[in-house]
Amino acid sequence: INKTIGFRRDRMKRINHFIITGNGVLAHNTARELRHRGEPVLVIAPEEDPNFGDVELMIGDPTELETLREAGGEHARAILALSDDDSENAFVILAIRELGSDAKKVAAVSSRKNLERVRRVHPDMILAAPVFGGEVLAMALTEEKIDGDWLLSRFLDVKPASG
Repeated sequence: INKTIGFRRDRMKRINHFIITGNGVLAHNTARELRHRGEPVLVIAPEEDPNFGDVELMIGDPTELETLREAGGEHARAILALSDDDSENAFVILAIRELGSDAKKVAAVSSRKNLERVRRVHPDMILAAPVFGGEVLAMALTEEKIDGDWLLSRFLDVKPASG
């Protein structure tokens, strides 16, 4: 029955919402935390995934403009490319740019070799936890001082605010 009609989820108003693409652990946890805070969330994933709970799930390809339009990408507060595949995340950011959305663009990066490449597509924020996790762990184990601002700047590669 679920394959025929899909999981039953209420369709939300697609304005000022968060769109999450991908279906890995980071996408699941981020969707859960945003919903826990009462935020409207829509997930674009390649297939049904019960791990998203009551979050609205749209099956599709987030690198396609039509999929982003249907998800309300032009009116989203933020679009988070959280796939485990760095290249897919980069292509999602490029599609958001092509869409012309003012939404905050966030890309996850899991491999150090892809960090500079993802920076070239100009997301507003890069979440690179796996890339810098080893560095932070080594610092903690060798008792180096870990400053909160330094940690945040390394963990979240944030584009400076314009204006």
